[in-house]
Amino acid sequence: MPKRWARVRRTGAHGLRRGAWYAVVNDSKPTIVFLDVHRRNVAMDRTLLDVRDDPPSMWSVVRRAADEPETARRESWVDLNLTYGVCPQCRTRTNLTEGAASAGCGQCGGTFPIDWAHPC
Repeated sequence: MPKRWARVRRTGAHGLRRGAWYAVVNDSKPTIVFLDVHRRNVAMDRTLLDVRDDPPSMWSVVRRAADEPETARRESWVDLNLTYGVCPQCRTRTNLTEGAASAGCGQCGGTFPIDWAHPC
């Protein structure tokens, strides 16, 4: 079976980072998908996920509302910017320039296109 990838669509009690892609361990159940999260199998409700067949290759765009509970608990989200990117290779968060076609990652050194069309 080919490897699949999934990311959460919205903030919740699940503890996963929005925008970060996780390897799918098992998606044979109709309502549950098991993800590899730091070498642990984590069961997730399928309706909370975006699932894809190809490895992530673009920056995930995360748009947070200022009144989201998770946002309110933090002093800042990437220098108080509520829209940020998550690197497809190393999951580092970074500010993105609105409308830019690509961005470089200061952590892993990769440069990737930005997926503005599918924010999470």
